[in-house]
Amino acid sequence: MKSKVTTKQGDAGNTKALDGSALDKSHPMIEAVGMLDELRTQTAMLRLQVQGEGPDALTEIGFLHFLLHTYFLLGTIISDPHGKKPEWRRGEITREHLAQLEAEQERMEAGLRLPRAFIVSATNTLAAQADIVAAVARTFERRMVAFCLATPDFDHPVSVAFVNRLSDYFFILARHLEKGHHQPVNYELLDGK
Repeated sequence: MKSKVTTKQGDAGNTKALDGSALDKSHPMIEAVGMLDELRTQTAMLRLQVQGEGPDALTEIGFLHFLLHTYFLLGTIISDPHGKKPEWRRGEITREHLAQLEAEQERMEAGLRLPRAFIVSATNTLAAQADIVAAVARTFERRMVAFCLATPDFDHPVSVAFVNRLSDYFFILARHLEKGHHQPVNYELLDGK
């Protein structure tokens, strides 16, 4: 039986983007889409963990579900930056999406009392997974910036702003999931005494 997934077209190190472009797998567009895929899988893992360990966190679970869907809008915009395949477009990241992201971060942040120091480590596994997602979001943002530099006529400033806010949201979510127990950097441990 022939696989419906394996095409063997990428065996030589290239692939086809949504817009039909044949690109090396190291192209900034493919790098950005690949990092977005990693962000999606890590976000999905976090959502499952929150569902399992904190099923009362319905707002957080629902918002993570919303973000998982926005990633597909981002992937389409990146993979077809000039709108050559409108039939594949299901929409774009809008100011409303950005406002939702900012509002959810503000909601959680309003209930936090963060230490006036860097956080050295999460204090539970849910917060640790949220920190992982924040780190992946920062890497995705760097890949997105590299893609924008390689595609100077890419004109989606709201999408770029949305991507910029993601790591902040996940950092705050991690601190929210710590429920007031934060572990700041303790420089006294490093002074050799």
